[in-house]
Amino acid sequence: YDPENYNAPEGGFSSDPSNPSARITELKAAIQNLHGHGLGTIMDVVYNHVYDADSFSMEQIVPGYFFRREADGTLISGLGVGNEVASERSMVRKFIVDSATYWASEYHLDGFRFDLMGSLDVTTMNAVRAAVSGIDAKFIVLGEGWTLGSPKDGANQTAAERMPNIAHFNDQFRDGVKGSVFNNSGQ
Repeated sequence: YDPENYNAPEGGFSSDPSNPSARITELKAAIQNLHGHGLGTIMDVVYNHVYDADSFSMEQIVPGYFFRREADGTLISGLGVGNEVASERSMVRKFIVDSATYWASEYHLDGFRFDLMGSLDVTTMNAVRAAVSGIDAKFIVLGEGWTLGSPKDGANQTAAERMPNIAHFNDQFRDGVKGSVFNNSGQ
C-alpha cells in the first residue's frame, strides 16, 4: 500500500523479487493459471498516494504537478499518508487511465479494486471505467468510496450515481455487521 512504481508488479510474491522479468512472467503465469481454473483476477490498485512523493518519478519529471499541495506548496495529507495524487489534473488522469489500461490488457486482469477511491475524482474514475470497458465489457471496477482526501469532485459513495458500472465497498454495511474497525470493543 506504499507504491513506488504504479506499473511494476509487487516483488513480494515473486521467486526472485530483484529480477524484473521474474516478477512479470510469474504474475502473468499465475493469472493464466487462475483463468485456466475458471477464476477471474481482480487486482488491488493504489493510485491515491505514493510511498515518497519527493523521490517519485513523476515528481522528478514535473516538480509540483502530480500531487495536491497547499497554497504554500506543502503536500496535502488528507489521507494520513503524507501525500495525495492530484487525479483531477489532466496528465495525472491520463497517467492513471493509461496505467489501468496497461494492467488490464497486458496482464489480462478481470477487474480492479481501488484503494481509497474516494480520494480520486469522478471524471478520472469514469475515464478508467470507459477505458477498461473497451478491453472487456465485463471488467469489474470497485473501490473504497469513503470521503477522504481533498479532491474537488471525489469518487465517493455520495457520487455513486454519477459513476455507472463502478461499485463501492460500503463501510457502513460492514460496520453494521462487524462493528467499527476503529473501535476494537465495538459490537
